[in-house]
Amino acid sequence: MSEHPERLYPMNRPAGHVPPIIRYSARFDHAPGHLAVLFVGMAGADDARAEQALGDFLAAAAAAPSAPAYLDRAAFVDAEGRRTVMAALYWPDRDAFGRWVAVPDIAAWRAGQRALAEDLAQWWEPVSTVPERAETIAFAEYRRGLSACPFSRLEEMGETGYWGAARDRIPASGWDRLDGAAVRLAPLAALPAGRGQRLAIRPPTGLTVIRSGVSWAACGAEQRESYERNVRPKLDAGMDYLRENPAETGCPALRQVVLTDAAGQPLEEAYSLGLFLSLHHLETWAKHHPTHLAIYHRAMAERRKYQEALELRTYNEIYVLDGDALDFEYVNCPPSTGLIPYFEARILEAAA
Repeated sequence: MSEHPERLYPMNRPAGHVPPIIRYSARFDHAPGHLAVLFVGMAGADDARAEQALGDFLAAAAAAPSAPAYLDRAAFVDAEGRRTVMAALYWPDRDAFGRWVAVPDIAAWRAGQRALAEDLAQWWEPVSTVPERAETIAFAEYRRGLSACPFSRLEEMGETGYWGAARDRIPASGWDRLDGAAVRLAPLAALPAGRGQRLAIRPPTGLTVIRSGVSWAACGAEQRESYERNVRPKLDAGMDYLRENPAETGCPALRQVVLTDAAGQPLEEAYSLGLFLSLHHLETWAKHHPTHLAIYHRAMAERRKYQEALELRTYNEIYVLDGDALDFEYVNCPPSTGLIPYFEARILEAAA
């Protein structure tokens, strides 16, 4: 990896700041040109059929050359009221992802052959950017996503517990404002049919993808009750606001998911997968809107109360896409899915 440019913009970290709790970020001993993560989802009128299709896809994904180094699966109810099953898959670099995508079995899945044959909606959203435009924060004993990948290691850091910490954890923020190419979110005047189509949308430069997770599996009775009574309702309210106000927030898609096991049964952990027009749009909601302030202050109260005995575990990872982003693809999807309502789509040849 090339040396970073000199810092042009000051960090947000206050002088003398001491983190309220020890947290870690993922670091890499190899030099990835671009990191690569794939979020893929499937939904249909028959929940069991979608679950089976996702399981078959993940089996094919793991068996293919250049298989993902890490994956997990989840489920949520989409805007159409359907249960969507999904997975997040991680590679050490985009070259490995590219080799995997080129495998014929995987290419057939990407083209939506199964989705069209079984009338499933399938979305395929590859997130790829240089490591300097990404950040992670995790507990050492609770690793998910990029922090859980075998090609990453955790390193203690101090950029946590103050406003602007997430931006400070993104190395490129030292020399790049990370502005987005799209500054306003407006619905398209005419939407594609979606059903029966394979659509491709190039995400705009600066699109910011956040995966922010929480686990209550290790909580004893007291802290579990506090999470359910004090934390979870505020988290749900914040996610509802983002989903219901895309134009005001610059958030075209927010999926609040529960992780599942291989049989589709829910686990005691969840995450929110959000797309924002820019890091600034995400920060504006986080710093100024009452729904996030309620989440933040409640989380800080839990930290102050339990300190090192805190049992609730959280993490996040943020990717700010550069000008070399990969297409998001939607097969047989209703036009409310992902980026479809807001960005012009190209119609690709349907799967044979």
